[in-house]
Amino acid sequence: MRIALLISVGLLVAMSGTAAAATPPFDLFPVVGGARYTDDFGDPRGGGNHQGNDLMAPCGTPAVAVVAGTVRLDYGDRSGWMVTLTGKNSWYRYIHMGVSGDASSAFAKGLKNGSTVKAGQVISYVGRTGDAASAPCHLHFELRFGDRVVTPYSWLQAATILQPDPSDPAMMSASNSAVSLTIKGTVVWAVSTGTTGRLLVRARSIKASDGSAISRTGIIVLSADPTTLAKISAGQTMTLVTAAMPMTSERLDVKPLTWTLATATRSR
Repeated sequence: MRIALLISVGLLVAMSGTAAAATPPFDLFPVVGGARYTDDFGDPRGGGNHQGNDLMAPCGTPAVAVVAGTVRLDYGDRSGWMVTLTGKNSWYRYIHMGVSGDASSAFAKGLKNGSTVKAGQVISYVGRTGDAASAPCHLHFELRFGDRVVTPYSWLQAATILQPDPSDPAMMSASNSAVSLTIKGTVVWAVSTGTTGRLLVRARSIKASDGSAISRTGIIVLSADPTTLAKISAGQTMTLVTAAMPMTSERLDVKPLTWTLATATRSR
């Protein structure tokens, strides 16, 4: 009888623990519009096992508070710009935010250390700072209960994904934070095919309007309007400015045809 009672109590405790663990700590997806991700929690990394899930999205995509709470804003060599969100029974880290040394590319306007935020409020922007500078744009998202870090994967799968709201400027920052490139170099060739064109340039220097670190030089290929291309010849030394676009990992690497030429002027 005593053994049966102990077993019953044990089962009740186990069920209670399971129910508590099943209670969603958050029900909003952290990236506006959603993201690509896998359960990469625990995967080996250079500095140890991965302690979160990487949510892949274009740089500049807004990230929201998944719960109501308070925030702390930080910067670290490995984390880059980071937001720590503390809720009632759990806390979260948003890591690798922003695309430059300027905090405005990482944190929502007006946000300060100790700010109180509502669930669903934009607090940060997807990026690739810290040791993710050479990685695709993403948000490293961590979930913690006290000192215990757990995978957020199952809750991410069940979470509600917010869509951009045109009436909220912060929600539209992925388009408002578009940047352009200024490229100086020599034209190798310019080709038009109907309504599209391509410009191949041997670049000496590339600068982004938001200060993003562009390490790529050498041969690059831009899309261009045939009318603009008609004024460009091989061998010309030129200053080229691209159309403004949201920064993504592909555009940051200046992969072929990821940028479109807007203006071209002869360099002296």
